Amino acid sequence: MAGEEKTEKATPKKRDDARKEGDVLQSKEIVIAVSVLGIFAAMRLFMGFVTETVLAYSASVFSKAGTFQVDQDNFLTVFVDVITVAVMTIGPICGVALILGIIPTVAQTKGLFTMKALQPKFSRMNPLSGIKKLFSLQAVVGILKGLIEVIVISYVIYSEVAERMPKFIGLMNAGIMQGSAYILLSIFDLVMLICILLVFVAAADYLFQWWQFEKKLKMSKQEVKEEYKQTEGDPQIKSKIKQRQRQMAMSRMMQEVPKADVVIRNPTHYAVALKYDQDANRAPQVIAKGKDYIALRIVKIAEENDVYCIEDPPLARTLYSTVELGREIPVELYNAVAEVLTIVYKAKNKTLHA
Repeated sequence: MAGEEKTEKATPKKRDDARKEGDVLQSKEIVIAVSVLGIFAAMRLFMGFVTETVLAYSASVFSKAGTFQVDQDNFLTVFVDVITVAVMTIGPICGVALILGIIPTVAQTKGLFTMKALQPKFSRMNPLSGIKKLFSLQAVVGILKGLIEVIVISYVIYSEVAERMPKFIGLMNAGIMQGSAYILLSIFDLVMLICILLVFVAAADYLFQWWQFEKKLKMSKQEVKEEYKQTEGDPQIKSKIKQRQRQMAMSRMMQEVPKADVVIRNPTHYAVALKYDQDANRAPQVIAKGKDYIALRIVKIAEENDVYCIEDPPLARTLYSTVELGREIPVELYNAVAEVLTIVYKAKNKTLHA
């Protein structure tokens, strides 16, 4: 029903269909937080190596000052040296940035890769849809979240700088190396504090994205019913299919009745058709059975095809209730059935082998 309130949790099929369309729960803030935290942690870890490498290369360059000129002959050598130093210093940090940009995305999407999200949709070109998105809850929350992040980070930077300002002023009388080390350490401390704030922002954003995602996937009761019909089948259709299957099975069973050696009846309530192939079976086999209307049909077909019918109510009821269709009779009924077959074979001038 159109406009029906969506109050039901998404079914596994609905979630699977959404995933196939590329619609999964993920927070970009988590990717940003992990990447920034990892990058600056890597910078702090590799800073000693980077500093030593850069200083060593700088010392090498300055030692050749006045005696070394860059020309066409040694340009390639200088270029390779510069690239090598850049790769050695920046390469590890870039590698960490690349890996930490991929891991959170893969973890959130569980390795999902689909091209459907990239396929063009004309609905996206609708200006009304774009305007609605601008004023949607997600857009408003995104704007508020951005403003809060800017305000909080600005306040943290201001507080840290204001607290360290006296020491920064005091560094004017300190050595260059001591001052540079303190400034660098202060920057790292400030960045790590910002990263911690980003982690809290990412956690809050993930909870919001989860709430939005679950809300978007919710289904109405009618949608749940329709999905059940699609997956399990419409009960009415399934009933008709079963009825048709029973009719086909009944038709096949009735086609076997003319092949029977004898039909044992009771006299109208039960009827069991037996066939004994002495070369293929160890005992007589039930090839048709039924009660009431079906029993009467079995008897009628048997009489039309000159199949011998014998009235034996106890034996007919026992065969009907204990022997499945297509199975051989049990040992305890051998004697009773053998007596019946003996009568039939005598009437047809056949011999029953022991």
